[in-house]
Amino acid sequence: MPGDTRRVRGPEEGSQSPALYAVKEKGKALRVGRGPAEQRGVYVRAGFLSQAVGSAYVEVAEGSKVVSGVWWGAGESRLNCDLRWARFSSPLSTQRRGGGALLLQQSLEAAVRMERYPRAELMVSVLVLEERGAALPLAITCAALALADAGIEMYDLVVGAAACRRDNGDILLDPTEGEEESAASMCLAIMPTLNQVSGLLCTGEWEGDSSVEAMKLCMEGCQRLYPVLQQSLLKSTKKKVPAPVPEAS
Repeated sequence: MPGDTRRVRGPEEGSQSPALYAVKEKGKALRVGRGPAEQRGVYVRAGFLSQAVGSAYVEVAEGSKVVSGVWWGAGESRLNCDLRWARFSSPLSTQRRGGGALLLQQSLEAAVRMERYPRAELMVSVLVLEERGAALPLAITCAALALADAGIEMYDLVVGAAACRRDNGDILLDPTEGEEESAASMCLAIMPTLNQVSGLLCTGEWEGDSSVEAMKLCMEGCQRLYPVLQQSLLKSTKKKVPAPVPEAS
């Protein structure tokens, strides 16, 4: 366990080849011109940091990169979340990041069964290594995956997605850094199996049914990402399980 349990070290491996990314719909163009409801490819890996009880790394193709670690602490039964941006991650202002830590806390609290751990503090640290749009939902997803990798009892994984409304009224899923400079933006976190919203953060002005359309796009995006997270957890679990010892003949 590291001396400072609230600090997450950088990834122990470099960025991945674009060929490894999932959740990219074939046969469709990307913005520019990626369709309004299309997500960028995502690379996911559970069990990424050796010094943590559970960890995960999530990277978007030509986009944001996030790493998360989970540790046990001594104290009362509670979930303690820490969300930070690396200084070199992006020139984004603090105002743009406001409310992110609270949303992370609320989104995970709805899923983690803390009553199972009455005498332990569960600490989750998330570090945004690179900000290229939609980093907050990526941080939520990465933290939930790290919790699952640590074997923490949860009602369901939490998956995040973002959308924005442009000045012309278009609703875009998984906005880039430039697209986030819009009239309104939304970050949604859900538990896909339960089909239950665990966190929601909206900024700007949403006109008419635009917020409903954005929520629908975000939920569809979360559902598409869910199987990728499951496969990552399965791979991580197989690595942790020791190979069976053959019986002596």
